[in-house]
Amino acid sequence: MISWLQPWQRSPGAVGPVCCNAASVNLLNLKEASKAFGDRVILDSVTAGVDAGDTIGLIGENGAGKSTLLKIIAGLEELDQGDLIIRTELNVAYVAQEPELRAGATAREILTEPLADVIDAIARYERLAAACDPEADGALETIEALGGWEWEHRLERAALTTGVAELDAPVARLSGGERKRLALARMLLGKERADAQRRPTLVLLDEPTNHLDAATVEWLERWVAEQALAAIVVTHDRYFLDAAANRMLEVREGGLRAYQGGFTAYLEARAAQEEQSARTRRRRLGVLKSELEWAKRSPKARTSKSKARLAGVDALASEVKELQQRQDQAKFKFGNSPRLGKTILEMQGVSKRFSEDLPLIDGFNLILRRGDRIGIVGPNGSGKSTLLRLIAGLEEPDSGTVRLGANTKLAYFDQHRSVLDDHATVRDIVSPEGGDYVFVGGTEKLHVATWLDTFAFRRDVHRMPVGRLSGGERNRLAIARFLLEPANVLLLDEPTNDLDIYTLATLEQALVGFPGCVLAVSHDRYFLDKVATAVLAFERDLTERLAEITLVEGDYTTYRRLRLAELEQRAEARANQRRAAGSASRQAGERRGTAVSPTGEPGKKLTWTENNEFEGLEPKIEVLELAIDQLETAVGAAEVWMGDGAEGRALTDALDLKRAELEALMGRWEELAERAEL
Repeated sequence: MISWLQPWQRSPGAVGPVCCNAASVNLLNLKEASKAFGDRVILDSVTAGVDAGDTIGLIGENGAGKSTLLKIIAGLEELDQGDLIIRTELNVAYVAQEPELRAGATAREILTEPLADVIDAIARYERLAAACDPEADGALETIEALGGWEWEHRLERAALTTGVAELDAPVARLSGGERKRLALARMLLGKERADAQRRPTLVLLDEPTNHLDAATVEWLERWVAEQALAAIVVTHDRYFLDAAANRMLEVREGGLRAYQGGFTAYLEARAAQEEQSARTRRRRLGVLKSELEWAKRSPKARTSKSKARLAGVDALASEVKELQQRQDQAKFKFGNSPRLGKTILEMQGVSKRFSEDLPLIDGFNLILRRGDRIGIVGPNGSGKSTLLRLIAGLEEPDSGTVRLGANTKLAYFDQHRSVLDDHATVRDIVSPEGGDYVFVGGTEKLHVATWLDTFAFRRDVHRMPVGRLSGGERNRLAIARFLLEPANVLLLDEPTNDLDIYTLATLEQALVGFPGCVLAVSHDRYFLDKVATAVLAFERDLTERLAEITLVEGDYTTYRRLRLAELEQRAEARANQRRAAGSASRQAGERRGTAVSPTGEPGKKLTWTENNEFEGLEPKIEVLELAIDQLETAVGAAEVWMGDGAEGRALTDALDLKRAELEALMGRWEELAERAEL
């Protein structure tokens, strides 16, 4: 049931394990809320509240109900029991884990949805102006009140900020990651509505960082932290949670447990709780041992009191067994990997391109040494996955050599989890030949059910089709299959997507303890800081328009400190050069006392219309430069040249058009700059 709070009301149900700041404006409350799917309880009589200004990190194991809770708040799921109490003026923006976008639309059309009011106002003004209707003046005032004529610039800026490269691409052709970026751009435009009554006051983000590069993730965490709105974010990105969240909510065993602060504060509080639980468990184990010893000594004939006591022993034994199973879940371990030889992996002069424009990898060299764990970072489509495919032998280099040592055994965890067959059962994936046992690392023999239990797959799920699993469950299953490989060099492409925080932590521990080598493509900065001994960064220099691949010893934080600062300085230097050129043109005009047109004829000062045009050119030039950067990256992606290469050719044509448009704008900017401020 949904109830509505008047602006002056505060729900009497906002008490219990999850509390709000009494000084804040209350936005919504769950009161005695319950939700279950069959015998799986998501919420069990939960009372909770959200206040204005809250940025809540929502965490929990895969399948605990995080996405369901967001859908309930967004009005897409119904509670089984209890109330959802919402303020009347609350506007909710929801970005789902798998966004639903209007079928048949293009990316540009999706992004015009939050701008429909100003677009309609402009169309109305144009109709009235064409008819010389006196109401045109009023329509013009409406346009200015809604943000003026810059809506296209706002749309393009939002698209480029979130990495939406192809605005005219049909939604049906977009990948899951591209759809997520598009949904984020739409949310961003909604927040910028001129009509304050329609701006979102609560943002719900379900795994927003999946498929985003590190730079975009950092922008998003700053945006969430700085906006004057409430947010609930489901994410496994622990740095994101520390940077943006001021409260943490954990979905656990049907309840919501609240913690003040970000992820680090949550860890400290949970550690204290677990320590207390461990002491309690040790005491209960002592009681259990005492009771079991009593049961063994007692005669077979039991009194009713003795039978009751034995029933208590059984219950306690079951409880301790359940605690032990929960503790054993998701303990990843690698089998005995083959011993590495002197030569592990050598790449010399390796180049790869999928178009005639930009090389994706150009003259790349790498020697892998024992104990190396290399994190691979860079924008989407920059060549990271291609590098892993070259090492795995799934792609051939255009030039150069890829040499594996005689003892090198590779295991490849691909980004698309191609090992998963939606029609196969969970059990079939880890045991494709149908046996009852698996061999971890090719050596240690374990029962299939025991191995799946390790990855938190309940026995009733073992025969379930893979197609019915959630994203996180699919990833856990792919990892369960991957860890059976007898390998000493692991190639992992985005292994952290959709994993819960607890599973991530155990995966990280396993990789750190792995005796072989690891190359992992990931945008998860926390993961890279824990696992990587070096960072291999794919970067593109926009001046030389060549791919750069830089190896920096150390973790991601070290890389960012040493390398990204240098790249930011380059970008700032280019911006300063453009500003200096404009200033020089204006000073030259001032010295001459008059403006000269490109043809050599005396010019005139800028008119009011030209001055407005001039002021708007620099933002448009910046947008075009970003668009060209995005298209250059897209053209270099391997997948767009597969098949007949039609997509790659279309992107190349779009890139040529953008470059021509930029050249024309720069020419116009230089012409107006000569005449400005005379």
